Amino acid sequence: MNILNMIIAPELIVALTGFVVLITDLFIEDKKRHILGPIALIGILLASVSVCNLLPETSSMFGGRFVFDPVAGWFKLFFLLGAAFTVIFCWQSKAREKLPSTGEFYSVLMFTVVGMMFIISARDLITLYISLELATIPLFALAAWRKGDKLSGEAGLKYVIFGALASGLLLYGLGLLYGLSGSADLLVISQTITDSPALWLAGALILAGIGFKITMFPFHIWAADVYQGAPTVVTAYLSVASKSAGMAFMFQILFGIFGNALSEYGWLIAALATATMTLGNLVAIVQNNIKRFMAFSAISQAGYIILGFLGPFSESVPSMLFYLFIYVFTNMAVFGVIIYYSDTTGKEEIDDYKGLSRTNPAIAFVMMIGLFSLAGIPPLSGFVGKFFLFSIAAKAGYHWLVAVAAINSTVSLYYYLRIIRQMYMEPPAENAKKLPISKTLALTFLLTTLAVILLGVIPHVYETIQTQTTNWLPTLNQLP
Repeated sequence: MNILNMIIAPELIVALTGFVVLITDLFIEDKKRHILGPIALIGILLASVSVCNLLPETSSMFGGRFVFDPVAGWFKLFFLLGAAFTVIFCWQSKAREKLPSTGEFYSVLMFTVVGMMFIISARDLITLYISLELATIPLFALAAWRKGDKLSGEAGLKYVIFGALASGLLLYGLGLLYGLSGSADLLVISQTITDSPALWLAGALILAGIGFKITMFPFHIWAADVYQGAPTVVTAYLSVASKSAGMAFMFQILFGIFGNALSEYGWLIAALATATMTLGNLVAIVQNNIKRFMAFSAISQAGYIILGFLGPFSESVPSMLFYLFIYVFTNMAVFGVIIYYSDTTGKEEIDDYKGLSRTNPAIAFVMMIGLFSLAGIPPLSGFVGKFFLFSIAAKAGYHWLVAVAAINSTVSLYYYLRIIRQMYMEPPAENAKKLPISKTLALTFLLTTLAVILLGVIPHVYETIQTQTTNWLPTLNQLP
């Protein structure tokens, strides 16, 4: 059997790549360790080809405990894209020189990707929880990767503490679900649970655990310190992959177990979305450090994404998947510039970007396009993605929520313009000069910028997602 046609092939390829990088690192000289990045990138590429080869198949193995379907396939592409950009930024920038044990770094990154990919394919509580831990625990190590850096150590410690708390709450909630249904199977749970105080408690505990992963209010308090203290390449990965993993878990629980009753709790989703986007946008206004700024930007984006849970599967699923898809390119474009600028100048404050358009106009343009997309300026992809999410809230009858979301988007434009103003209107520092950039990094910036622009103009990707997920159900009802 061709390994690329196995539904578990992407996970096997990424895991194998992690071991290959780790073993290769043991036997090569220091001056040759630059080849570890391309090895990791090749593994990610092969896994991505395998995922694309499987789409839009729907199949299962291990007695239905592991499922590949179009939604799982698209989520796995998000995880792999985020990992690919992270590897490129680490490999091509000076960040690689500042990260000890680069081979181990790539290996740990591969293993956390494997955990994330298992989350969206798991169909029982045990596999789901173990997958989440496999995805999360390596992130604690990545956040504290710079051993001698106090901020990095602080970021790792805070991430561990809050992560352990969230994991405990989540496990308690999942345990209650098992007790209420007598089964760990998501389909059985969805068919047997009934409304009760214990179910509400389980739902609240699980929502708190998931809220930590996606930086949802009021479980966002770890984000700013971890984003600032972690190595910038890790911060970039956390901003997209960790959020996508949390959304994958949220898909499994809210759609897989509570899907039929979600409409009854729309008010709760609306309240959480309002609080999350409002807090993220207002606090971002007063930030001066670019990484803390992006942390609160990520919090506000989480508020927009969860609007999708207000609609039926047929509308919510493609809209949320499309937004996550464009979010990977948009956020990685912005963080790519932050990584590049930080590593070449050592500066991380917003004021440090003064006059960037005059010294490095192409880099400033990439940053501007990414920020405008995050703000939702047409015709960029961020606008189109928000339009679909806002439409779902409007169709569900939450017109006031659409108004709140629109106001928040306007507020976000103000603080995104702060950076653009620094780059285009302020004069550069006296000692500012043109910064060198590698061809690979320049090509990566070109790819992300084109994706941010074209995904908002060409509807092919959204139509493909919509076609493949039209008949999707988050249970095993339709499996052959």
